[in-house]
Amino acid sequence: MGSKKSAPKRTDSANSVEKPKVTARKKRAAGKSSSKLAPSFSSEPKKTKSEPVISHDEISLRAYFIAERRHQMGWDGDSHTDWLEAVAQLKAEALEKPLKKR
Repeated sequence: MGSKKSAPKRTDSANSVEKPKVTARKKRAAGKSSSKLAPSFSSEPKKTKSEPVISHDEISLRAYFIAERRHQMGWDGDSHTDWLEAVAQLKAEALEKPLKKR
């Protein structure tokens, strides 16, 4: 019998794609930081600037004057929004002022 020559097998590039190997990740305990992480990725919050200390009396006095003005002008609002506005104003003022040297 005659020998038949078979054509070489074609391999399509789409069929010969190798699948990437999947490696299992190691699990970390919650709350523990890895030494491999950059400092910016730590779970602890950054302490950039300290929050200005504003007394309760300062806030209440400012909120009183905000409420008085609101009533005189006939604006809507309540004591809670007056308090929040007083805190915001006092914080802004405290951050604008340079710290006093003691």
